[in-house]
Amino acid sequence: MARFTSLAAKPGEPETLEGDVHLPLYRRLYGTIARRIADGALKPGEGLPAEVDLARIYGIAPGTARRALDDLVENGLIERKHGLGTYVRRPNFDNAMIRFFRFRDASGIDIVPESRILSRELVDTPQHVAAALELSDPRVIRVIRHRCWDGATRLVEDIYLPAGRFAPLLAASQAEIGPLLYPAYDRLCGQAVFSIEEEISIGEATAEEASPLGMSAGDLVASVERLARNAMGQPIEWRISRGEARRFRYRLTVGSDRLR
Repeated sequence: MARFTSLAAKPGEPETLEGDVHLPLYRRLYGTIARRIADGALKPGEGLPAEVDLARIYGIAPGTARRALDDLVENGLIERKHGLGTYVRRPNFDNAMIRFFRFRDASGIDIVPESRILSRELVDTPQHVAAALELSDPRVIRVIRHRCWDGATRLVEDIYLPAGRFAPLLAASQAEIGPLLYPAYDRLCGQAVFSIEEEISIGEATAEEASPLGMSAGDLVASVERLARNAMGQPIEWRISRGEARRFRYRLTVGSDRLR
C-alpha cells in the first residue's frame, strides 16, 4: 500500500487523484492506477490494495473504487485471484507468432522457435514508424531478431522502439535480455506491454526479405505488423514479422472464458 500513500500532500490526508477534475472519480482512479502501471511504479504480478483501502487512501466511496477496479479488470490491466486479492496482470504476447506460423516436430507437436537477436542500434526514425508510435524523435532503437528452428531461420522480425523508453536495451547483454523480449522490456526498461494490435498481409517477398528465410524474390511471404501499447494505451513498440506463407495459419478463440 505504500506506493499509494507516499504521494499524499501530508500524512493522513487523502492522496490526490490524477486527471481532469470534471471527470467522474472512478475514471480518475482508473487513470491514476493505469498511469502507475505504465510508468513501472506498479509491476506485473504486484498486488493492489483492497477496495476499502483504496477508498480510504483517495477519500472516495468504496463503490467508486470498485467500479474503477472492475474497469481495470475488464480492460486487462489487473486481475482478481479468488481468495488472494487483486494483482497487476502479467500479460504474455511473446509467443503469439505460433498462432500464425506452423512449426512442428516429427510427431506433430508445436515448437516455439529459438530467438536470435542479430542487431540493436539507434537509427533515423522511419516515417511510418514515427506515425505508428506517435513520435517526433529523430532517432529510434531498431532491433532485428530471427526466430529459428532446425538450424534455419523461419521468422524475421524488424522491431522499433522509442529510444528514451528503451535505452537500457542497447547496453544489455544477450544473456540479460534472454529469449523473450517483453519480459526484458519490463525488467530492464520498466516498460510493460498490455495490449497488441496486429494486421496480417500476404504478398511477394523482395530479395532482401526473402534472403534470410532461404526463399527467392517473388515467393509468397506472410507479414504480421504489430503495434504494442502500455497500460495507458500509448504505443511503445512497432514490429513486422515475416515468414513463409506456406507455414502461415490463423487461429482465433473469442469469449471462451466468458461463456463458461
